[in-house]
Amino acid sequence: MKNKTGTLMIQGTSSDAGKSLFVTALCRIFARKGIKTVPFKAWNMSLNSYITKNGKEIGIAQALQARAAFRKASVDMQPILVKAMGDGQTQIIIKGEVDRKINYHKKKNNYLEVYENTIKDSLKRLRKDNELVIIEGAGSPAEINRTSPDFANMFTAEIYNSPVLLISSIEKGGCLASLVGTLKLLSPAHKKLVKGLIINKFRGDYNLLKPAVKFLEDYTKKEVMSILPYLKDLNLPEEDSASLNPNNYEENSKKLKIAVIRLPHMSNFSDFNSLKMETDLKLEYIENNENLLDFDLIIIPGTKTTTKDLDFLKKSGLAAEIKKANQAGIMIIGICGGFQMLGRKLIDKHGTEGDIKKINGLGLLDINTKFLNKKTTHQVKVKINLTQQFENLISRFSPQEIFVGYEIHMGQTEYLNETEELFKIIKRSNIKVNLKDGAVNQAGNCFGSYLHGLFDNDNFRSALLNKLRNKQSMGAEQKSYNYQKEIENNLDRLADMVEKNIDINKLLKLSRR
Repeated sequence: MKNKTGTLMIQGTSSDAGKSLFVTALCRIFARKGIKTVPFKAWNMSLNSYITKNGKEIGIAQALQARAAFRKASVDMQPILVKAMGDGQTQIIIKGEVDRKINYHKKKNNYLEVYENTIKDSLKRLRKDNELVIIEGAGSPAEINRTSPDFANMFTAEIYNSPVLLISSIEKGGCLASLVGTLKLLSPAHKKLVKGLIINKFRGDYNLLKPAVKFLEDYTKKEVMSILPYLKDLNLPEEDSASLNPNNYEENSKKLKIAVIRLPHMSNFSDFNSLKMETDLKLEYIENNENLLDFDLIIIPGTKTTTKDLDFLKKSGLAAEIKKANQAGIMIIGICGGFQMLGRKLIDKHGTEGDIKKINGLGLLDINTKFLNKKTTHQVKVKINLTQQFENLISRFSPQEIFVGYEIHMGQTEYLNETEELFKIIKRSNIKVNLKDGAVNQAGNCFGSYLHGLFDNDNFRSALLNKLRNKQSMGAEQKSYNYQKEIENNLDRLADMVEKNIDINKLLKLSRR
């Protein structure tokens, strides 16, 4: 193999075109061939994030791509992360940490120069230590409001003159026009970097598409390098909320129904991917006021703006419905910001979460939360606290059983009235600790935790769902599937499909030009 490190960039005609999963597939394909491969995304705007082993925050998609390449996720794979907070406010994360010195709205060297240097430094380090870098763009390279420069796309491609493949999803229509239009809007220099086109999520008869493909190639002078078929029931975490849909489900009165409250600034919805894979439950995302009494479990997820989204719950009437469901004995779970909302009061003197400085919570847990300027970001290991309130669930676990997850939160929680914690944190970023996490109400039908990835722990998820199954008299308890094994199976399935439908050797040769 040549010593020169190859680079190949995947850009899309829009969000949800399939960039992230295509990069994921290429990472697995090349890694399986023994090529030291690594993903890279220079700049990203997403509320779905992941914490690396050393406590740094990156986008969830790059963590999955790193896993596909059999690598540990690092901040160099995704050095700039922007988290939208609404009303024009954003949180800027540079190399895994919040940077309050940068003002996103001032187009001055105070952030442009920082962005440029950060991207170049991270990409340089990745190329030094690897044989192939698969680069993912963001959104579209032809967004006319984002050309000075577009750090996420052509700016990054130009650093090492990386060849670009342009991908578009045919699923929702307009695919061919969006490929033509995107190329039309690119500058001649940027258009020259585009070496091929990819049509994604094709379900029809190729013979009917063939004339359009010929026209596309003749008109654009670009090769259509692959028609990727739609891959049914692919269960992998995604970062783009445009891909957020209920799980596949056939109506059956004997199946569980779970509601996830779709908050306006919901974050880390990948927390529920493991629930989507369960065969006997229906997972719905609820954003409008409706009767929640028909559900077996209601989950309030994490959010980038806890106080603002709590205010939304109250004004929409969903807060009242959640309380009504809790009084009826329905299980309520809060994750991260959702956990904070379940408490008595939320206090934000520094305006960390927005303009609301103080707001009453839902009052279902005896906790208060104060928001600080510093963000808590750790991979953690926990043991369940053997509380009496949770006895019918926790009796299934031994005191030695360990669960894993990660924390991403600004608030610190205070326990009131001798409230019992749900977990004991025993390790944070690989350092031994003895800290509290989560809380349970006296009735045992409401609990919360800061742990993202909680449901990915097979034994915990299985015990919780079996508790709900028993309550609904659904018959014999079900054994949990192995979530991590399913992720690996789906990564290989995705890679197999892409490898079958594209000339991998041509891509490798292209990356080394």
